[in-house]
Amino acid sequence: MNYRRWIWIGIEWATVALVAVLLLHRFMPVKPAAPSAANARAFTLTGIDGSPIAPSAYEGKAIVLNFWAPWCPPCRMEIPWLQKLQNQNRGKLVVVGVVADSNEYAHAVDLMRRKGITYLLAQDSPSLTAAFGNISALPTSYYISPSLHVVHSVTGFTPEYLMRRYAADAIGQK
Repeated sequence: MNYRRWIWIGIEWATVALVAVLLLHRFMPVKPAAPSAANARAFTLTGIDGSPIAPSAYEGKAIVLNFWAPWCPPCRMEIPWLQKLQNQNRGKLVVVGVVADSNEYAHAVDLMRRKGITYLLAQDSPSLTAAFGNISALPTSYYISPSLHVVHSVTGFTPEYLMRRYAADAIGQK
């Protein structure tokens, strides 16, 4: 077989795998973990460039904290959905991508720039670990109400329709 034929076979298998994953998530949606007892007021963020990001600056807005890494395929799938979520909820929601792998900051910034993503990027920090515990899997997301309480926490890939629902829940709680 020639080279192009092998490429098409690879594409076909990748498509079959993607459809299977999407069907599994459609019929067995990700069950969110119980909302964390962590009080979101206790954390501070540091931007990728080292500048402080104060959650209090977003008072009155819901926050989605998304722990991810550039090498994580499910994380990369969620990126455009998170951007869309923030765009659709301007003034009510802020998305913060927390790069969980300190060796990948430069790669994360480059990836976000290439994809045209404009939501905030932050570094993982000891205060985040103290507030939310160790992140055991990527992606992990926290949906935080405007009063800075965790409404939903999800470990693992989150389909777009659930992101919208969890964000609406966080925005709706005062």
